[in-house]
Amino acid sequence: MPIPPIIAFDYLFAPNAQKARNYLFLTKTPFSICEQPFALPRPDLTGLGITYRRVPVLCIGKDVFPDNASFLAAMQELLKKESKALRESHLDSVYEAWGYRSFWLALPCLPGEFMTPQLAKDRANLFPVFAREDFGKLQPSARSEFRAFLDGAEEGFLSNTTDAAPFVGGEKEAGMADVFAVWIIKWWVETIGLAEETGHGRNLFPKMWRWLENIPKQVDGEKEQKKIPVEEATKQLLSSAYAMPDIGIDKNDTLGLKEGERVSIEASDAVPGTHPQYGKLVGLNKAKTVIELENGLRMHFPKVGYFVEKA
Repeated sequence: MPIPPIIAFDYLFAPNAQKARNYLFLTKTPFSICEQPFALPRPDLTGLGITYRRVPVLCIGKDVFPDNASFLAAMQELLKKESKALRESHLDSVYEAWGYRSFWLALPCLPGEFMTPQLAKDRANLFPVFAREDFGKLQPSARSEFRAFLDGAEEGFLSNTTDAAPFVGGEKEAGMADVFAVWIIKWWVETIGLAEETGHGRNLFPKMWRWLENIPKQVDGEKEQKKIPVEEATKQLLSSAYAMPDIGIDKNDTLGLKEGERVSIEASDAVPGTHPQYGKLVGLNKAKTVIELENGLRMHFPKVGYFVEKA
């Protein structure tokens, strides 16, 4: 059975969107883009009943993934059936944690002029550092800290890489470890322009630069994908089949929820009550919670990083 249409509701500048796109580019998986605005409101998503505010929102048929963790796991499950999945290892979760840490280190590195009052207000509920009055003064220290983090990669998991084997651990082909670890560094170099900063050049981080250059560029990859309006995206989604099998309800789960109950889900690191997602519980296991919206779309949230409760 072919994989249903994949649609990314995102925008190129978003680092989390680039993480998902890196995976799709590396696996040569075609997808469509329904481009979203940089800040709220995002009527394309609310029109589908999706009130969770972060992007990317990634769809595989009628299955919706508002978090990269659940999307990447789903894609690996589907592509393994076609022998197209990326290599996995027992250390992937370590690289995933490293990648998330790099995200938080990168935020205060952004130029002070980048933080407009509108953006600071829009992102304050998600990233409190953006609301700091002294944000414009954080860059020198933050970039020095980020540079130390890059050195950890250069002298650590990239230390045995070569021209013939440039990926994490000295591998010849990219694996999930690369997807988990590279996204923020790649975002900084390609999108923000870290390459222009002193102290981050090829002479100091040759292995890091070689690593980045062996992963498709975001701008080039985007050109190969189809951009579609929300009307077409909605039509495709609602007329598609579900890509993922039912997972049932784990009766031993400590949430104590029952199938069909209306629940609320929100990110655990956001201000409570700002952008919860509501839906009918249709799936619950050790890894994720699945809710169904009134239009039949099913949203898959990972357990880690989210609060779930009966609405």
